[in-house]
Amino acid sequence: MRTIEQTFLMHGVDFWMPRPGATKTYDDVPPKIADSATEAFECHAAQHYRASILLARAVIEATAKDKGISNGVLKAKIDEMFAKSLVREHIKDGAHSIRDLGNEMAHGDFAQPVTEEDSQMVIALMEEILVEVYQSPAKVAKAKAAVAARKQQGQVTP
Repeated sequence: MRTIEQTFLMHGVDFWMPRPGATKTYDDVPPKIADSATEAFECHAAQHYRASILLARAVIEATAKDKGISNGVLKAKIDEMFAKSLVREHIKDGAHSIRDLGNEMAHGDFAQPVTEEDSQMVIALMEEILVEVYQSPAKVAKAKAAVAARKQQGQVTP
C-alpha cells in the first residue's frame, strides 16, 4: 500500500511535511523529551510504526532519567516511577506495555507485524505518561500561582 506522499511523488505533485495533523507539541515537558515525543508522533503520522514505538519507549526511559531514576533496566525504572508516586498504577501498566512492544523492536524481534493500531495505542499511552509526570503537575502549579497572586491582590478570600 502506498502512502499519500508516495502517490504524490509518482505524479509529480509537491507536498508539505508535516501534513496538517501530522505533528504535535508537548507543552510543559522538558524540550529534549518533548522533541522526542513529537518525533514519535510524527513517525506514527508518517506510518513508520516501529520507529514511533521505539521512540515512545525512549521517551519513557528519558522521563525516568529526568526524574533522577537512572539505575537498572527500563522495567525497574518504570516501577520506581510508580514507587515515587510520579505515576499511578494504571499509568505504570501502560508504560510497561510500551516497554514490552518497544523491546520487540529494540532487540530485533520482528516476528509479528506492527500495526497502525499498535502504534496509535503506544503514542496514546506515551502521552498519558507525559501528562501524568509533567503536564498535569504544571497545570496545577500554574493554577496555584494564579490563586496566590489573586490572594496577594486581595481578590480571593483566604
